[in-house]
Amino acid sequence: MTIFRRLSAGPSMAVVCAALWAASPSAGAQTVLNFQTPEYYSQEGLQQINAAQAYALGYTGSGVTVGLLDSGIAALHPEFLGQLTGGYDFILNAPVGPGIGFDEEGHGSHVSGIIAARRDNVGMHGVAFDARLFSVRMKDTENDDDDFAPGWNLLAAQKLAIINNSLGVNDCPDKPGPCNVGEYTSTSALAAFPKTIGAMRNVADSGALMVFATGNESQPNPDLLGGAPYLFPELKDSWLAVAAVGPDNRITNYSNRCGVAQAWCLSAPGGGDDQDKFGIYSVNAQGGYVRFSGTSMASPHVAGAAALVKQAYPYFTAHNLQQTILTTATPLGDPTVYGWGLLNVGKAVRGPAQFVDTFDVDTQGYSSTFYNDISGSGSLVKRGAGQLTLVGVNTYTGPSQVQGGKLVVNGSQVSAVQVAAAGTLGGSGRVGGLDNAGTVTPGNSVGVLTVDGDYVSRPGSLYQVEANAGGNDQIRVSGKATLNGGTVEIRANELFSVGSLYPIVTAAGGIEGQYDEARTQQGLVFLKPALNYSLPGTLQLAIARSDATFAQYLATPNQKAVGNAMDAVSGTPPAGLKPLYDLILNGTFDTLPSNMDQLSGELHASTQSALLNTGSLVQRTLGQRMRGNLGAGLVAGAPIAQASGAMPAGAMPTSLAYPLWASVVGNWNTLKDNGNAAQVKTDTAGLFLGGDAAMGKGWRLGAALGYTEGRINVDDRSSRSNVKSYTGALYGARSWALSTGSSLNLLAGTAYTHHAIDSRRNLTFGGSQTLKASYAAQAVQLFSELGYAMPVGQSSVIEPYAGLAWLNQRSKGFTEEGGIAALQAGSHTDRLTTLTLGLRGKTTLDIADKQTTLTAGLGWRHANGDLDPSRRMSFVQASNVAFTVTGAPIAKDAAVVDLGAQVALGKQAALGLSYSAQFGKGSVDNSGSLFLRVRF
Repeated sequence: MTIFRRLSAGPSMAVVCAALWAASPSAGAQTVLNFQTPEYYSQEGLQQINAAQAYALGYTGSGVTVGLLDSGIAALHPEFLGQLTGGYDFILNAPVGPGIGFDEEGHGSHVSGIIAARRDNVGMHGVAFDARLFSVRMKDTENDDDDFAPGWNLLAAQKLAIINNSLGVNDCPDKPGPCNVGEYTSTSALAAFPKTIGAMRNVADSGALMVFATGNESQPNPDLLGGAPYLFPELKDSWLAVAAVGPDNRITNYSNRCGVAQAWCLSAPGGGDDQDKFGIYSVNAQGGYVRFSGTSMASPHVAGAAALVKQAYPYFTAHNLQQTILTTATPLGDPTVYGWGLLNVGKAVRGPAQFVDTFDVDTQGYSSTFYNDISGSGSLVKRGAGQLTLVGVNTYTGPSQVQGGKLVVNGSQVSAVQVAAAGTLGGSGRVGGLDNAGTVTPGNSVGVLTVDGDYVSRPGSLYQVEANAGGNDQIRVSGKATLNGGTVEIRANELFSVGSLYPIVTAAGGIEGQYDEARTQQGLVFLKPALNYSLPGTLQLAIARSDATFAQYLATPNQKAVGNAMDAVSGTPPAGLKPLYDLILNGTFDTLPSNMDQLSGELHASTQSALLNTGSLVQRTLGQRMRGNLGAGLVAGAPIAQASGAMPAGAMPTSLAYPLWASVVGNWNTLKDNGNAAQVKTDTAGLFLGGDAAMGKGWRLGAALGYTEGRINVDDRSSRSNVKSYTGALYGARSWALSTGSSLNLLAGTAYTHHAIDSRRNLTFGGSQTLKASYAAQAVQLFSELGYAMPVGQSSVIEPYAGLAWLNQRSKGFTEEGGIAALQAGSHTDRLTTLTLGLRGKTTLDIADKQTTLTAGLGWRHANGDLDPSRRMSFVQASNVAFTVTGAPIAKDAAVVDLGAQVALGKQAALGLSYSAQFGKGSVDNSGSLFLRVRF
């Protein structure tokens, strides 16, 4: 019995000596040349079928499993590492899987390598090198009918999309009997192979594409298996028969021809008649590689190609795969010899090239494109969710039916399109006619759909219209437009302009009838469309303003401020504002609040809030440094033995104060969302330098300079301000010793800060806009503190205190740039007064022979003034459209926490850390510093 389809000539062995197996490269966005490697060219059939063109498009078989019924597989061969997912051995009655599989004959391993050997820079690789294999080792008995059926029934149960069959039932010329399918009748075939025919039907019902070798008996027709649909037509849509051509693309002497199977037959590389020189190079089950010739080698080229097409179009049925592979083949001559011609997988992965009969496709939610020009007398039926796009110059003559999902025609076709109730037609191409009972959406966004024939709108149909600055959707008809009802719907988030007329249907043969109504898409409440039939052959869409106001769909004060400003000019918006106004009108009511938040410029008011809130950083920094020098006292000089004369400098008492200091500061605070303004987060870091000196009568006066950089983020509004701040300050303090041993401490100061602000707002509403402004703010603050320090023991002090601060902040005007939503504002002043009451303590101790001072405090801060900073702004394009928004609020009351530690570094310096925080309702303010104090 000759089951497996290869020539019986002895093999020519090619053993590969490479020791390392490289990883398979990813297809990625590569070119054809990237794939035409020595490994590719060693399997000459790949170049014959244009495999590299498919690889360059990203199709390598990934995600597809190919089944095969054969002599087994040498599972331990490196080319199958990771390629084998499972299977069964009917000779050993054992499962097959990764690393587990046998092939004594070697035929199945060679075939498997042609399908899916790895791309590893060694030897050769398969057509679908990223596909996986499910291998079934068939029985080998004296009864062919018992051998095929178990394997096919098992494969059918796996629901595989593709099954390769490099095998047959012919024993000729060794034994008498039929040599090709043409020598059977359906009755004689069923009598000889009842189980086999039953299993064939089972596999076809499972949805698999069955790929068969035609046979190696030089017959005019395939053998019974590949030619089975000739006798059993119900199998035709699931069958491919493959004849073998040599390297010259001519039929080989050994190959059976396509003959009566020409409708489902094509040709593929099978190796030349001299297989030692021209055989197909693939896996040797014993190790290395070997050349074989035969239709057994042609069939797996097609099975591998089917895997690439299945990856490109995962929803394809067996019939879709079959027709795509057949119709994209390159004609070679006589169809009774070559069938449809030479397999061209580089073209097949771009979709079918002919519709022979009805190409019925369910896209199952996928979105894909047929790129080839499609001819033929057949038709197209598009079903299911998802989108199918046609871009070719299509000349097929049957109708196109859209039963479900969306068909997009961006090329041209001579046939008419029929859109059912659940279907949608779109695109900017040409169709031979249009009968719409579903939905039409011309363009790919905005565009013109040309109808080279008549257009009919059915009752219940929908015509969705879009518009932008360049125009609007149109249906342009060369024949007559018959409007038997239906609805025209304008879509949201477009650019319809109030008061404009838009031509939406033009018909050279005139317009008969009317649509039922014009309406807006759900949620689009600010526009009112109407239809104008006054012009012959042209239907116009008129756009008016509805009675709905913006404010009625808004909730927060900031949103309403912008909405009310827009409503105030709804009749005649200023010319400069009209593009922005139209954007708002074209939005839905549920997106309006977000749009108003983006337009409000809330960032600028919240920047004022953040700068006011961080103003206390200057007060805390100066107060901490001056407080450490109050009541510092004197330390005795060096002892000397001297009765008279001037005292040496070293013997004089010196102050314990540290007059010079440097402080690295950081501040991070949050002003939380209050239901109107969004949350604000501020991060600031910088450096302060200062010094103070004794001025007599117990007073110390000092000065300081500071520089900080900060970022104010309003993430929910996609906006931020970068701030550079320059500070100059004067401060002073005095401590009065009391008879009780306590002391009264007074601190006071003033500071001026110049803020350089660079703001940035990113708007997604109406297209991407980045609005920027650079402006300044100046802050003047006065602050004071009165404390009553009471000693506790020898080295500790507690001090109740009261602090008062006043801050005046003037923000300069600004003008944003970067888009039609840019804002401008004049100057604005905010004032804030705070009162702080608290208790702090200090203790000094020696740690590791170093004098260490620890401080801690707890207080309550009460604020008055502009706790909800506001900003009045207007649009740059329309200064008379103004509104006022408020920023994130500053907490009225907050708990104050202070912690600090200072360590003496010898006699002349001290290093310290401090932390301060304020915790209020809706706000958290944290500050930290690392400071160095020096004396001489």
